[in-house]
Amino acid sequence: MVSRNTTQARLEAALKRLLDGKPERVKKAGKLSLNRINNEAGLGHSYIHKFEDFVKRAKPLIKEFNQNYDSLLDVSGNDKNNLTEVEVLKCKLKKERELKEKYRMERDDAIVALKEIEKLNSTLMFRVYELQDIARINDLAYLSR
Repeated sequence: MVSRNTTQARLEAALKRLLDGKPERVKKAGKLSLNRINNEAGLGHSYIHKFEDFVKRAKPLIKEFNQNYDSLLDVSGNDKNNLTEVEVLKCKLKKERELKEKYRMERDDAIVALKEIEKLNSTLMFRVYELQDIARINDLAYLSR
């Protein structure tokens, strides 16, 4: 059981190094995956899957890391010179598409919110007209007495 605890500690350390951006055994650039954690820990092929509790804890961290991953920011100054022009343009295009999708979602949310506000406003305006009508009828009844 001591070796299992040691292996789990190696996995934890490997995950921490990858999240911090300071891997020792794998390339710094790239998205995070269970395989990269496995390789960073120096374990055999798919050995990480024997630790189901670690995998369950690591998956949300991996998902969050990959959502925030930007390949242009991940490349250091020396590696940036090694990128071809096509790779740089691909990274920029990917970032542009992500931003456009984000802006579309924000626009759609704003349109939905605007429709809800317009619906509420029209309901309130109708209620105001009803109350004005009731007040007018009450004033006429009061004046006629």
